[in-house]
Amino acid sequence: MNNKLQINKIIEKYPLAAVFLFTLVCLLPAMLLRDFTPSNELRYLSIADEAIANGNFFAFTNHGIPYADKPPLYFWIVMLCRVLFGSHCCLALSLFSLIPAFVIVSVMDSWVMSRASTADRMSMAMMLLTCGMFLGTAVVLRMDMLMCMFIVLALRSFYRSYTLEDKTGIESWLMPVWTFLALFTKGPVGLIVPPLSILVFLIAEGQWRQVGRYLGWKTWGIIAGLSAVWIFCAYLDGGREYIDNLLFKQTVGRAVNAFTHNKPFWFYLTAIWWCIAPCCLLTVGAFITSLIPSGKKKDSRSTRSDVEMLFVCVIVSTFLMLSSFSSKLPVYLCPLFPFIIYLFPVVLERTGGRKWMVWAIAIPAALLALAGAAVLLALSGALHIDELDQMLERYQFAVSLPVKIGALLLATGGVSSLWILISKKIWNLPVFIIGASMLLMVYASSYVIEQVNPYIGYGSVCSVVPEDSDVAVLYIRRPENMDVYLGRDIVDYKKDVDAFIEALSLREEGSAPLTLLIDSSRMEKSSELMRMVSERGSCTYSGPYCAVTFR
Repeated sequence: MNNKLQINKIIEKYPLAAVFLFTLVCLLPAMLLRDFTPSNELRYLSIADEAIANGNFFAFTNHGIPYADKPPLYFWIVMLCRVLFGSHCCLALSLFSLIPAFVIVSVMDSWVMSRASTADRMSMAMMLLTCGMFLGTAVVLRMDMLMCMFIVLALRSFYRSYTLEDKTGIESWLMPVWTFLALFTKGPVGLIVPPLSILVFLIAEGQWRQVGRYLGWKTWGIIAGLSAVWIFCAYLDGGREYIDNLLFKQTVGRAVNAFTHNKPFWFYLTAIWWCIAPCCLLTVGAFITSLIPSGKKKDSRSTRSDVEMLFVCVIVSTFLMLSSFSSKLPVYLCPLFPFIIYLFPVVLERTGGRKWMVWAIAIPAALLALAGAAVLLALSGALHIDELDQMLERYQFAVSLPVKIGALLLATGGVSSLWILISKKIWNLPVFIIGASMLLMVYASSYVIEQVNPYIGYGSVCSVVPEDSDVAVLYIRRPENMDVYLGRDIVDYKKDVDAFIEALSLREEGSAPLTLLIDSSRMEKSSELMRMVSERGSCTYSGPYCAVTFR
């Protein structure tokens, strides 16, 4: 009993720390065991390796081709972890996404929840940490969470200056520094979001004459000075062509006429719902409520506070700005998530509880319960659908006990939150349970991740490649950065089987062995390849891939 009381006292005193520790424990197996994904993570590692080998710190290359797509800060982190650990450590690198997520929650909590109960604070922290895209961004190797942290810090510094909370004047210096670091982490979005949000907020508040006070010579001078140092160093490292690529192709090109991820203007209107699920109905509902003007002019509860107005201005201005860019990905919405999530308690304090809020929690809770139950029935063989059965036959790890336990935890969380919502008519505990059940599901399911790794990345198939062999690939997506695992370059024949067969036939007697990495299903469709494998090769399967060594 005494131990329980001590634990309760600790949680009461450090509610966010309790949520952070629980989140870390639940995500730790996945962060520790998973492989790197080929699309971005493996490329960042390859770029870092190349930068270390070449001694570059400001101008980067990917297999000799200039890579000005991202600023240096995150690559420095990857390079530092590589040097410290001797190899690329997924756990260490994931912490540079997860820790910024914790910082964001801490800043938003101190900003909004200062007078809230312990239960409310823990529930809001859990709501943000487990909203779909935010949770994903907190564990993958990307710059977005780090940039989001600097944006939140910049806007918090502005607000402290605006409300005169800052008595020392240091926040007016920190705001442009945070803004530059957001730029230095991901690029132009980090530079645009804080000033644009501040400008829109001041205009909305009728304070447009004060723009120069917050976005004047000091602010832009600090940003310009730090940017000039960066660009000068990049020029010394990469030359004029690299600077042209950095300042024009990767900024104007992506904004106006994207060469990748080109999506229509309305793309984010559909993406936002699943990005902030499962509490999307609650948070979007609070946002719409905040936009609706109240007719009770003399009621103080109907008047938006400065915090509410700033959050709405950040959400609207950033959403429209990102929608106007031609290059769009759901993860680009990351700077919106802290503000749209923490707008809910601000609106709740002003308007009080509404009936729609109960439904906004009950619907996703019911859906999660049904989803968990359906998955559990399917994995247990009680539910049969032809396409699903075929998928489970291919991915045998899906029917393992940890995955079933994960589905059970998700269903139990949904049912429990519904019961508490109906019986006690409170919002905080059901929200907390929904988030906690999602994290527990991830924790349980993570124990099959080593079986999933061959489908996530290329580490498993590369591990069976002999050290003395040359390497070629066929029908494998973005294989160029396999050098992170292999320590040598590969030859990518893309989909040209005939070219590979011809190259193999022309190899001289006594030359090094050649290992072909190929999608197994594609190899089985080529009778010529299958004949050559049976005559000259030894074959090792790894997930959907096959490594064939010809000697």
